[in-house]
Amino acid sequence: MYMQEALQDLHRGHTGPSTMAVADPIELKAKFLQEAAHLLAVSSPTTAASLGQARNRLVEDAELQIASKESDAFRRGVCGACGNIMIPGWSCKVSKEPHTKYQEKKDKVKTNQLLKPNKRIRYTCLRCHRETHQDIQQRPRRQNRKSATLLDTELATRTRKSTNDVSDTAPKTLNATSKQRQKARRGGLQAMLEKKKTEASGMGGLDFMDFAM
Repeated sequence: MYMQEALQDLHRGHTGPSTMAVADPIELKAKFLQEAAHLLAVSSPTTAASLGQARNRLVEDAELQIASKESDAFRRGVCGACGNIMIPGWSCKVSKEPHTKYQEKKDKVKTNQLLKPNKRIRYTCLRCHRETHQDIQQRPRRQNRKSATLLDTELATRTRKSTNDVSDTAPKTLNATSKQRQKARRGGLQAMLEKKKTEASGMGGLDFMDFAM
């Protein structure tokens, strides 16, 4: 009795005049079967599985174009073989599937892509034991705030070191210039002394008595 009332409520909700004017009747029927199956998943699992299986056959026979995101969600929620409504821990088992060698090679080929599958989830139906596999896409990594802080600190350290090197080089340059000036002065004084000595020796050794004669 409860099941019949629930189905009647769902049917009334999907047969309004405004909805029928917009949506495809086959899509409405598929959505009705899907929602009815989920509604009866706990109270009547067998009936829910029959409704889920009917929905699968309807979509396949009509070749409905379903969005990838919606299709993946349905595959996770309804067994493709028996139509069982897969509730983790209740009617299905969820586990992470280890990568095989083939999958590792496939991942290496996709290393240049922005997104690549890094996890493979396995959904096992506890009614017919069929396994459904889905890849979980990995989002690109965001730069960690801690890494950015370390980078800024390293950059500041390098800048400070470069400034210190320039400061240390300036006094050395000044000292070298002062030494060169002192050396030039010494060279000039020595040249003047040598010149005076040369002039004195050029007088021929005459003294005061020679001029007195």
